[in-house]
Amino acid sequence: MRVLIGILLAGLLLSPLQPAFAIPFFDQLPKFKVRVEGNRALQGWLREELQKLRKNNSVLKSYDDPRDVARYERGTLEKLLRSKGYYDGRVREYVSADGIVYRVVPGTQYRIKSITVDIPEHLRGGLGGLPLKVGDPLEASKVLEGVKVIERYLAENACLLNIDVTYQATVIRSENAARLEYRVAPSPEVLVGDVTMEGLTSVEPDFLEKKLQIKRGDCFNRNKIDAARLRLLRTNLISSANSRVSEPYDDFVDITFVLVERRHRTVKLGVGYTSSEGAGVSAGWEHRNVFHRGEKIEIETKANPVQQKLTSQLLVPRFLNDKQNFTAKAEISNEERDSYSAKAVKVGAAVSRRLSKHRTASIGTELKFSRVKEDVQETTDQSGSENYQLLSIPLGMKWDTTDKLLDARRGATAAIEVKPYIDLGSTGANFVKNTVVLTGYKTASDWRFDPTLALRIKAGVISGSTLFDVPADERFYAGGGGSVRGYGYQALGPRQVIPPKEPGGQPTLSDPIGGRALSEISIEGRFRFSDTWGGVLFVDAGNAYADPSPNFSDLYWGAGFGVRYITSFAPLRLDIAFPLDRRDDLDNGFQVYVSLGQAF
Repeated sequence: MRVLIGILLAGLLLSPLQPAFAIPFFDQLPKFKVRVEGNRALQGWLREELQKLRKNNSVLKSYDDPRDVARYERGTLEKLLRSKGYYDGRVREYVSADGIVYRVVPGTQYRIKSITVDIPEHLRGGLGGLPLKVGDPLEASKVLEGVKVIERYLAENACLLNIDVTYQATVIRSENAARLEYRVAPSPEVLVGDVTMEGLTSVEPDFLEKKLQIKRGDCFNRNKIDAARLRLLRTNLISSANSRVSEPYDDFVDITFVLVERRHRTVKLGVGYTSSEGAGVSAGWEHRNVFHRGEKIEIETKANPVQQKLTSQLLVPRFLNDKQNFTAKAEISNEERDSYSAKAVKVGAAVSRRLSKHRTASIGTELKFSRVKEDVQETTDQSGSENYQLLSIPLGMKWDTTDKLLDARRGATAAIEVKPYIDLGSTGANFVKNTVVLTGYKTASDWRFDPTLALRIKAGVISGSTLFDVPADERFYAGGGGSVRGYGYQALGPRQVIPPKEPGGQPTLSDPIGGRALSEISIEGRFRFSDTWGGVLFVDAGNAYADPSPNFSDLYWGAGFGVRYITSFAPLRLDIAFPLDRRDDLDNGFQVYVSLGQAF
């Protein structure tokens, strides 16, 4: 049953029937059919395009009379026919109680009789083939693609001050044909002169100069200017980046970037709630330009009934290399879990290096001093505590192609971390903690409600020490809002049998003691009903294990639904989840989660 729910969720999102899927509450337009005799490919394309129109067209949604809808959509179908080269096509609409039927007679498809390109003579020889040729149908999409091909060629091979490519298609109805002409407007070729920046008040100019990647003597290219503006905005130091190009002089033009700095200080406040941990609050302060070269310092505190934490972090961009960042971090925390309590102080530093557009590697060091009190130990039913002094050297690698950090809709990630721990005291806690996390996102943007299929797989292994030699706060646990929804936080995993304290008594089970292995998998179907509201259906599964071997067959399953309020920054989420493997006296009937950002 649990596996079936996951299969049905994936099938719902991937089914080819999804474009026709409708929910009466959200569907107010009459149903329609498109009939094109003898051309099923054209019929299918017209139907898909009309479905896309209905999805986003506010004019259509304002019509109450189906006849008004039919007249409007008939005009759209006629335009679509012309865009495919059917200039003599006819459309008739028939309205009935069952919906609207459009009967299309496309006629003869017009084809290209000749193609000419009006371009400077010295650039003509390098222009490659266009996406269409003589004899091809006169399709608007390919004609426009031809404009882009010429613009791209000129941007890469010429230094034109302005690139302006237009086209003219002359229809010859007597021949069912057309002449196509591309024209490049005359423009001087120039080189880059002086490159300057205006408007900076606290950011050091030389820190941003390397972001421009434009220097004197370069071939002038407006695409490079736009790319430079985008890189400036991505520093998070600039709120506005415009450019000004001078009049040509001696075959040169000067470029001035007019910048407005952002406010570099931000105060953050947040709230959240989970059924197992209760309400939580967070507060933070950050400065994104501490030493005037983009250095960022963050101070944040989080508190809920079971955990309190104070963290400070310093980020130094372009550390010793343009592709490297340096991070230093310090943290004080206190945890009061069911099976253990822990007080800890951590300090550490790391260097991350961008290997390519999507790949990043990191190496660091961390020193952790902690006092962990465990309620259940391996050999006694009495509680005890241990002081730990652990040095770790985390190594990480991440591949990320997602489009948005807190609300990804496309792309995938793969992250692996290997974290060796060395005991500087006498506890014998020498071990290696390995974690792998994979995520993937696929959105069908041309389907109703923009469905996104999201998948997360996580596995972890701790090797080198026995279970009770590993500090309780470093073991793996499963359950909770970022793990297996429907179960309490850290409520899944191995438990210890506690012998009875009195003769003849019954043994009992401890709270979860954590494990040396972890397995988790989550599947979400995300839907957007409007620009600000969305919904989620999800299935989670996971468990922690005493032995260091993840097992994706011995899992606890949970399922549920959620609501998303979509903001410009990140969605606010409310999830309600139910345990499908509910255990008597251990699990509640449901769990509630409120937080910022998607679950993964």
